[in-house]
Amino acid sequence: GVGNYIVAVSLAIFAFTTILGWSVYGERCAEYLFGVKIIMPFRILWIAAVPVGTLFGLEFVWLLADTLNAMMAIPNLIALALLSPVVFSMTREYFENQVSPSLEGK
Repeated sequence: GVGNYIVAVSLAIFAFTTILGWSVYGERCAEYLFGVKIIMPFRILWIAAVPVGTLFGLEFVWLLADTLNAMMAIPNLIALALLSPVVFSMTREYFENQVSPSLEGK
């Protein structure tokens, strides 16, 4: 029925917006790390990666995607572990300085 077409179009839109979103995210990260001159080479590599990605098997593409996502997650997890004492102390300080809503009018 018509549901097959709705799912297919929705999936295509989701794939396109995901590629677009990740390209902007990656471009901004590359610009932060390497400066403005990296933007054009990054865009060329990104555009070249899309058709090249269609030539590989699905299993390899998923393996590569999972590996690259893990490589992004590892520094973030390390930073979370190292910064957690700061977050705990700032949270404690914030809640100690809060006035209870029931005490505001008194």
